[in-house]
Amino acid sequence: MVKVTAKCPASCGELIQGWIEGSVKLISYPINWYSEVTLEEQLEHKYLVNNLRHSKAWRAFYATCKHYDVSIESLPPITLTIASTIPIAKGMASSTADVAATVVATARLLGCTMTPQKLATICLSMEPTDSTIFPNLTLFDHIHGKVMVESSWSPRFGVLVLEPLDILITEEFHSRNVQEMYKNQALELEEAYSLYKQAINEESLLKLGEAATISATVNQAILPKPKFNELLEVVDTTDLLGINVAHSGTVIGLMYDEAKMNRQDLLYRLEEKRIFDAYPRYHFHHSVYGGVTLQLS
Repeated sequence: MVKVTAKCPASCGELIQGWIEGSVKLISYPINWYSEVTLEEQLEHKYLVNNLRHSKAWRAFYATCKHYDVSIESLPPITLTIASTIPIAKGMASSTADVAATVVATARLLGCTMTPQKLATICLSMEPTDSTIFPNLTLFDHIHGKVMVESSWSPRFGVLVLEPLDILITEEFHSRNVQEMYKNQALELEEAYSLYKQAINEESLLKLGEAATISATVNQAILPKPKFNELLEVVDTTDLLGINVAHSGTVIGLMYDEAKMNRQDLLYRLEEKRIFDAYPRYHFHHSVYGGVTLQLS
């Protein structure tokens, strides 16, 4: 019996999000925290829906079949399982990871080809999608998919993910009238996007961190993060590259050069500022090559 497994990385928020060149766009970055989806042919039907996570993945399965004009009735019985510890509703692209991994696994099960453009189309037919589905850093219209400006750079840096207990449902955030607020920040985002483009051209982690810090600071007017000023002080007094946030979520990322950062010193500085009062969970991760990868068996 055929078994296909695909995995897609999470993201610690976005490097940049806002009004860029005429519409709202974002640039996510993938980290080494994955959702792994397995599809397997069975002898009998077991279309089980255990929770919302599985329900959305099944929707992605059906959407992919529809995209390739494959009738569900023509398929053998299938089971779908998800292995993921990515926090939900925190702005870490957990939904994108589940959906994208399911789409690619389904396409492989159907014997169909998959491109990043097709993947984006299917994912966007369901919900706004993070740019973690692309291998390299990509400017992406995450709502309509009309813009996909992929870079040739997949930078490597460390990130301390600061996770609060609070959650935010992405769909609810996008249903608010935030577009006008983003428009009002367009000039400030220009500086961040300009620095981002310089960072890409020079492969500069420092400028990438500066761009992310600008976007995070601007976003305080839309979705303020607790202890943000204290975190900026930590950035200014340590070897951190910068700070990035989930612009439509609750997590914060402290970006650092892995060769220069002493993790214990950083934790001590954060304890001094009582950062963990607002962010009781933290995780050390690093950026990775993005996109969905397949495992066949």
